[in-house]
Formats: sequence, structure tokens, C-alpha cells
Amino acid sequence: MQKSTLIKLDKQLTKIEKDLVRLSNFQEKGYAVKSTLNEIYHKLRNIGDYLNNFKDENNQVIPELSEINYRYKKLVVEFENIADETNIPQPGMVMSSNKRLPEFIKRLTKRNPKWWKFYEGIAATTGILMIAFSLIGLTYFLIVGHVPSINIAEGIAPSIKGIAVLIGIIIGLVVHELAHAIVLANNDIGINEIGLIAGSIVGGFVEADEETFFAADDLVRLRFNAASIGTNALLAVILIVIGYILSSQLLIYIAIGNFIFGFINSFPISPLDGGWVYEDLVKMYIDNDLIKKLALSGRFVLLIIWTLLFVRLALL
Repeated sequence: MQKSTLIKLDKQLTKIEKDLVRLSNFQEKGYAVKSTLNEIYHKLRNIGDYLNNFKDENNQVIPELSEINYRYKKLVVEFENIADETNIPQPGMVMSSNKRLPEFIKRLTKRNPKWWKFYEGIAATTGILMIAFSLIGLTYFLIVGHVPSINIAEGIAPSIKGIAVLIGIIIGLVVHELAHAIVLANNDIGINEIGLIAGSIVGGFVEADEETFFAADDLVRLRFNAASIGTNALLAVILIVIGYILSSQLLIYIAIGNFIFGFINSFPISPLDGGWVYEDLVKMYIDNDLIKKLALSGRFVLLIIWTLLFVRLALL
């Protein structure tokens, strides 16, 4: 066995190991990873076929390749774990587009790229501010026990209000996912699929091309998560202003529903978008490892405080 062959196999396994770590992180954020999994599968299969050609009389891999074989088997297990989670079928109805809608968004952003870049920057900045607002707002609510009153003229039945808020939440979900897709298209990142899920859970998804997404700048990935939250906040402001101008209570309640969707998603806890934005900010702007760990764990302390405040509020 030539040393150069061992070095080559070692490099291939190291690359696969790094790819699996990235895929695991990618998957935790709810992004699809099927295409990259297929590539890794073929790489692992080729290495496995190669190792099978170098077995002794007891059908065991020769000693020179024992360490390589151990790493290979370990990576196969990791690969299968990720693949099993990826292949779990989503219960309920799934509506998706892997061609028309992604292509439409790409064409849309190419028509006026400067404007869409401006939108991306404003939406991402608003999204980051929204996270700060959610931290302060929810803490205030749990301490005081009520939210600031909103002066809306009466005249709409409670059932109509509820329907309007529900419509707002649905609109919030749609624009939230479209904002994700627009950021991808703005930065020449491939969009494989866009869709909505309605079943035991209701939500949406945007499947980015893993290769171009992995290659993107950290700031792009930050804007990818932050812009969606910011778009919900900006749309809420626009709808409320129009609602007051037109004296339309329905528009205001739709705005509230949309805002609720963005507000919840802005909590700095994974797997919500606010959690990924918070992690990205910490990793990008804090160099000290100890401070970074404290900052990342601090949000879970805040979650415990929120839980205690909620229990206190419920018992009052």
C-alpha cells in the first residue's frame, strides 16, 4: 500500500467529515440537504468499494487501512443519521414549487437589483431591531402583566377579528418565506424549492442550493434569517398606517396577525429565525471564546426567567 494512497484517502475522509458537520448545522436550521447528501453518499460508496478490494484471508481490511476503515465506518453512521432525519415524511399537505416560483423570484430581483439590495439591507436591519424589541417587549409583558392598549374603534364582531388575525398570520408566513427567497436570489444563491406545509405543524420552507449557500459570506447568511423577520415588521407598520388612513379595522387586525408571526419568530432561541440571527451576530462580532459561550448560553437563562415570570403571572 503506497503512502500517497493513504494520504489521499485521509484527505477524502476529512473533507467528508467537514461536509457532514456543515450539513448537520444546516439541517438544524431547517434547510434541505438532499442534493449534498447524494454527493456524499457517492463519495462514501467509492471509498467503501476501494476498501473492500484490500481485505485479507479472514475478509478483514488489511492493517495498513485499519484506521482509515474505522473513520469510514464512523462517517457512514453519521451520514445515515442525517439521511434518516431528512427522509422522515412531513405529515399533512405540502404545497411547493421547484421551478416556477424560484424562477419568478430570480427574474424579479434581476429587474432592479439595486432596489432589492436596498430592501434586503433595510429588512435585515429591521429584523435585528425586531429581536431587541421582542426581548424587551416580552420581558415587559411578563413583568407588568399586560401589553400597551391599542385604540381601535369597536364595531367588528370578535369572530371577524379572529379571522382577520388568522389571515394576517397566513400572510405573515407567506411574506416571511418570500423574504428568505429574495435574499438568496439577490446574492446569486440557488433556490431549489419554495413551499408551505399544513399538517400537525403549519409553516413554510425555502430550500437553498447547499453549495452556493455554504460558499456565501457570513453576512449574507445573517441577512437571510434577519430579513424575513424584518419584512414582517415592515409590512405590519405599512398595513397599520393604511388601516388608520382608511379607517379599516380589518387591515389593522390583519397587521396584528402578521406582526404576531414575526414577533414569535424573532425570539432569540433556535430553531426560530431570531435564534439563528443571534448566533450569527455572536459568532461574527465576539472573538473571545469564553464571552462567546456566555453570550450563547445567556439566552437560555433568559428563557428560564421568562418561564418563571409566566408561571408567576399565571398564579396571580
